[in-house]
Amino acid sequence: MDEISKKEELEHFDSIKFLNYLLNYIANSSIHEMTLQQGTFSFFVLKKRAFNYAYNLPYGLYSGNLSSIEIDAAMKAFSALNYSQLIFNVGPDVFIDKNEALKISSELGFDLTSYACHIIDTSKPIQDIFEGFNTTRKKHIKRYQKAGVLKVFRTKDPIYFKEYFKLYESSAKRWGSDTTYSAGLIEGLYQIPGIYMWVAEYNGEMLSGMICFYHKNTVFDWLAASIINEDVKKLYPAVAVQYEVIRHAAENGYTSVNMGASNNLNGVSDFKDSWGAIEKKTYTFIKRKGIFALIKKIRNKLKN
Repeated sequence: MDEISKKEELEHFDSIKFLNYLLNYIANSSIHEMTLQQGTFSFFVLKKRAFNYAYNLPYGLYSGNLSSIEIDAAMKAFSALNYSQLIFNVGPDVFIDKNEALKISSELGFDLTSYACHIIDTSKPIQDIFEGFNTTRKKHIKRYQKAGVLKVFRTKDPIYFKEYFKLYESSAKRWGSDTTYSAGLIEGLYQIPGIYMWVAEYNGEMLSGMICFYHKNTVFDWLAASIINEDVKKLYPAVAVQYEVIRHAAENGYTSVNMGASNNLNGVSDFKDSWGAIEKKTYTFIKRKGIFALIKKIRNKLKN
């Protein structure tokens, strides 16, 4: 049994530490808390010019198995806050359906948008999960395993977070876009409990990396990047990393791997489908108040 197959207890993701960490990189931001019967609800406030935006960002992904009653209670308290715009994200592990989401949004005056993310069920043996992959994915995994030249591992070593940013920056340029996150933000993530880097390395060179959040029974694939050239493609480093993340989750008691949303990008969606992932709904509730709501209403009318 190799190192990444061993049963182990990882640190769980700490959203409060993560939010506090983000304050170092996002100007005019602050963290606030509300005490509810179900526990403490934390949210992020960002000030832009004259307006204040309050939101839980994607941290709803880590909210656990909440019921519609608990979501309703949190949103009622959130709705009463006096900010220009309120954004409440509900992740795929929250037990509400579209009708319940519509009911909550209608009663509390929120606009509702539905998205989808891809979830791999890792509650079963890895052999059964493997059978759910498509033919191409199975073939690539077997080739990576047969070659045996890639070193794939999970780490918190700061050097790999620095190396990852280089891959991430190169990938963004290849896509014709700017990096969403700064070097400083990425390079310091190793400090946050529950955030790990998965690496595929060949002859000491990092070919592919994936930043994962481990929370309760879920692994969330947050960011991934790889070197892309003909020589590297034959080694399948991105496939190796994704497969080992899934295998490790299945063999260590994590019941799902969340591959995130595809943002209506067919290629990205097809890649996730190839791993046997199924789409699950997520919901974003948005409420605008005061003059900010009026400005938005006027702008929307002008567009039409």
